[in-house]
Amino acid sequence: MDSVTQIALGASVAAAIGYKPFGKKALIAGALLGTLPDMDVVINYGDDIANYTSHRGFSHSLFVLSALAGILFLLARQYWQSVRAHPVAGFMLIWLALITHPLLDSFTTYGTQIWWPMTTPPVSWSSVFIIDPLYTLPLLIAGLGLAISKHPTRWQKINTWALALSCGYLGASQFAKWQVQQQVYEQRPNAHTLFVAPTPFNILAWRVLSYEGEQYSEGFTYVFNRQPIQWQHYSTGRDQLANFTSPHLSRLEWFSGGLLQFNQVDDQLHATDLRLGMGGYYPFSFAIAQASSVQATTAWQTMVPIQLPQPKADFSQLMERYRNIAHN
Repeated sequence: MDSVTQIALGASVAAAIGYKPFGKKALIAGALLGTLPDMDVVINYGDDIANYTSHRGFSHSLFVLSALAGILFLLARQYWQSVRAHPVAGFMLIWLALITHPLLDSFTTYGTQIWWPMTTPPVSWSSVFIIDPLYTLPLLIAGLGLAISKHPTRWQKINTWALALSCGYLGASQFAKWQVQQQVYEQRPNAHTLFVAPTPFNILAWRVLSYEGEQYSEGFTYVFNRQPIQWQHYSTGRDQLANFTSPHLSRLEWFSGGLLQFNQVDDQLHATDLRLGMGGYYPFSFAIAQASSVQATTAWQTMVPIQLPQPKADFSQLMERYRNIAHN
């Protein structure tokens, strides 16, 4: 999720646990801890695909963050008397403010390696867009109210309700995703690889991707839609791989769950992650190989991967998608 949401969640969780013993300092601590895991963006892992697939890696691991929580608690207990006086509240504030960050990220589409260093694929429950005001605003309002109000008891209750509402929203997003999946299975009972993700800023309208070898299909629908989904069909471009493989490609396949599209552009092979974005706008594409002519056929040679510039977002296209969904 975006940084504002993670700050709001961290502050809200910390206040729910530690406002009474620690006062407004709990809000500050929670806000800082809530955004700490995303500091991994400053790390260079060696190349563009490594950077892409290592974000939300070790810094989002429940194991690593639990260990870090223990270390930070020992330091806090050493230097702050209030933490020594309330050790359980102090530890729970630190631990929950840290681990709720990757757990919330896991509800988005990108993929979060909460079980690192295990090599299981990243977790992507894919039911909330990375920016969702309906999730963020209650937490933000409650946190700001606690920070400036002279009546904290009232705002503590509001903060508790805001947290409960935010959890309920995540639960609703999972129910909405399940309902959309049932729609697709009714229409495509033999779908092999199905990917469902919310469209921007809501959990009512959804994008559906059906991926089958040489072709993928994209459709849009909404919760409780009873009309047939209108599908657009595209080539995956896997025939252009020509048996090419590389560690970079393998890493990208692992990270994306194989939901990639391949295109030859001039003398380069481009790989695009289809999970993020929608038809005509995909923000994460990489040049992964260079072509060489060998006996009138194309052979691919491994190159240092380069992330391609993100296309300009076309919000008119997004609104057109919403209109089509509404008339579906």
